[in-house]
Amino acid sequence: MKFTTIFNEEIDTPCAGCVVADSTKFREGRIYQSKLWDLSQDFEIAYPGMIVLSPMRHVSNYMDLSEDELNELKILTCHCKIAIKKIFHCEKIAYMFYEKPDGHIHFIIIPLHGLIEIKDKYSVLGELMVKANNLRTDKENMVRVSQAIDDYREYFINI
Repeated sequence: MKFTTIFNEEIDTPCAGCVVADSTKFREGRIYQSKLWDLSQDFEIAYPGMIVLSPMRHVSNYMDLSEDELNELKILTCHCKIAIKKIFHCEKIAYMFYEKPDGHIHFIIIPLHGLIEIKDKYSVLGELMVKANNLRTDKENMVRVSQAIDDYREYFINI
């Protein structure tokens, strides 16, 4: 499967999550990487501040996460919430995760900071997918995405 990231990186892979976890293939959107988790800007949807947490190993089912992975996920999620409040000054945050058959499990954190109108917090990802092409081509939006990545990196350096 071929992907073109929001930063115009061409990637050919059967699993998008494995690409994110591979430091050699996806660089521009990486925020933080530990031994167990990768935090990156979503590479398909250019929404400022949208974080994807991916395990560093191929895990397709939530129940297959190790105790260490679950503990670190909890800590990283708390740090994401603190960073979002600090960077975007917003209180509303959407949290979700999804599993794809034979794919990589992803946890997604989306600050609902009002840069793009979200009508229903329960369908936020669907609304963003509809707007994905416009978000990628809006130069001002891409500047905001890049700034959010830089701000997150600055925050996560200190944890």
